[in-house]
Parts: sequence; structure tokens; C-alpha cells
Amino acid sequence: MPLYYVQNFTYDGPGSSKMYGAMGAHNHDQSNQFTKDCIAYLQAIGCVNVKETGSFASNQAEPLQGKEMRWDVLQSKWVKA
Repeated sequence: MPLYYVQNFTYDGPGSSKMYGAMGAHNHDQSNQFTKDCIAYLQAIGCVNVKETGSFASNQAEPLQGKEMRWDVLQSKWVKA
């Protein structure tokens, strides 16, 4: 069973999103990139004033709800799964 990175975000609307992505091998570059790419994704779909809420968490069980991201090896970034 894979473990996940998990981060919550809020944005104008009001709105909120829980984002998560499978961790794979321990990789600091991927974990550091996760929040940045989630913010970029939310902005790209029209969310305004996106802010992180709560703490970034790793080694989490798969959330029951949320938007799943996956690591794209060719682009070296997280993309919507």
C-alpha cells in the first residue's frame, strides 16, 4: 500500500482542496516540488489567492477525498492524475 504526500489549500470562492500524491522512493526534490505544483495546478484551473492551510504531511494513508497528483518523470513535476 503506497504512502502519500498530503497538503490542504484554500482559495477565494470560498473553496478548498485536499491534494495528495503517492510518494514512491524517498526524494526531497519531489516532496519540495509537491506544494509548488499543486498551487500551479489550482491557479491554472482558475482558483484565485491559493494558500496552503495546515502542515504538509508525508507518509500518510490515501485520503478518502481529494485531488490526486502524480509525478511525471519526463516533466519532473507533479501533474493531475
